[in-house]
Amino acid sequence: MQARMQDISTPICILAGGASRRFGSPKGLALLNGETLLDKVSRAVSAQTQGPVALNTAPDGPYAGTSLPIVPDLAEGQVGALIGLHAAMHWAAKIGSSFVVTCPIDTPFLPQDLVSRLHDSGAPAICASNGRWHPIIGLWPTALAAELEDFLKMEARSVHAWAQRCGSAVIDFSVDEARRDPFFNINSQSDLDAAKAAK
Repeated sequence: MQARMQDISTPICILAGGASRRFGSPKGLALLNGETLLDKVSRAVSAQTQGPVALNTAPDGPYAGTSLPIVPDLAEGQVGALIGLHAAMHWAAKIGSSFVVTCPIDTPFLPQDLVSRLHDSGAPAICASNGRWHPIIGLWPTALAAELEDFLKMEARSVHAWAQRCGSAVIDFSVDEARRDPFFNINSQSDLDAAKAAK
């Protein structure tokens, strides 16, 4: 992994723009085996690129104290994961990258070869596991930002629809060595309990 990582400098943006209503508090600050979800996810993706890792969130929100660069949403009044993807594309383009990888803050079991396999497929590309798409976990050309803006103007919020619209490749990841879904996401306290119980 380390040898391959040296060839990858794609920026990665962790999406944390959701309100965490079902969870009841900011999910990224929840502890899983003594480490916050934010720290787990940022550590996992930082090990896979030489490029910068940033966090899509409000500058004055609950993650304001993070050491990661903050990437705020740009489309005011919009909601949903696509707004975070839109901000990530603009951030990556601004720092001179043609691509950006995105993933949510609530997926603590991300595979160690996530970024390299996305790159091997070419962009745009999204992830899947157990027959289910995880379209917000993907590799995106920053040149698609204008097309995404037009998509958002149609009041479209479906990440699945966006992935289909731009012809994304779908990369399948099997369960990991611990028999966990690598894209298990934590939406509730019961999900967090299940993650804690996973070995």
